[in-house]
Amino acid sequence: MTSMQMKQHDLEPALVLVAEDAAGMADFGQVGSWRILGKLAGELVVDGPPDTAVVDPENPARVTLTRAWVSGETAALGEMRIEAEAMWPGDRPQTFPPASYGTVRFYADLG
Repeated sequence: MTSMQMKQHDLEPALVLVAEDAAGMADFGQVGSWRILGKLAGELVVDGPPDTAVVDPENPARVTLTRAWVSGETAALGEMRIEAEAMWPGDRPQTFPPASYGTVRFYADLG
C-alpha cells in the first residue's frame, strides 16, 4: 500500500495508493467507484473519490489511485491511516489493504 512522509500543511505530492488483489483474481476494471479514507487521531480527515484510478493493463488485479490533497487535510501532526474502498457491482464494498493500512506521517514545518 502506501507509506509517505510530508510536512504539515503541504499539499504536494499527491496521495498515491496502489491497491492489489494478492490472489490476482480481481479485475479492477469492473469496479464501479473508489473511495479513499484517511483517519488521524481518531478523526476522519479524508473521505472522497480519487482524482484518478488507473488499472494496470498488464495486471488488472492492481490499480493506482491518485488524489490531490485539499487544504486542511494536512494540517494536523501525526500518522494518518489510509485505506481505499472499491465498490463492486451490486453495491458490494471491498477494502484495501484488507488487513492493515497505508500511512502518511505529517511532521511539523518550520514556518
